Amino acid sequence: MQIIVDGEPRDMTSEEITEIEAARAPSREGLLAVVYSERERRLALGFDYDFGDVRGTHHIGTTPADMAGWDEVSKLASAAIALGSSATEIGIVTNTGPVVVTVLEWQMILVAAGQFRQPIWHRSFELSAQIAAASPSELAGI
Repeated sequence: MQIIVDGEPRDMTSEEITEIEAARAPSREGLLAVVYSERERRLALGFDYDFGDVRGTHHIGTTPADMAGWDEVSKLASAAIALGSSATEIGIVTNTGPVVVTVLEWQMILVAAGQFRQPIWHRSFELSAQIAAASPSELAGI
């Protein structure tokens, strides 16, 4: 087969072409970095949660800083529930604004968060496994 290399025609075997394609293929590490970066971007987008009452729908933030705040609220909610105080109220601030939730409502928000976040995690694991299992020629096609 003849191809153009540096502006000059050159005869190459299929093995040489395969080697060139493999050398041009993105690295596994580079592709995994893209998957991880995109996963983090999507996880940080947040989601809408409808309280089903006058509080309406709030956009719940899910950036790393938001998730640190979630940890504090989750610990307080879990402790209150463990002590039998399921009506305990907690003031939180969503991306929409301040709102008061009960500790059981917080648990419903956690379920909604899982429904938003889990498919993102799942797909990133699938893609990572595909990249790990791909041959060099398959990586070139990604």
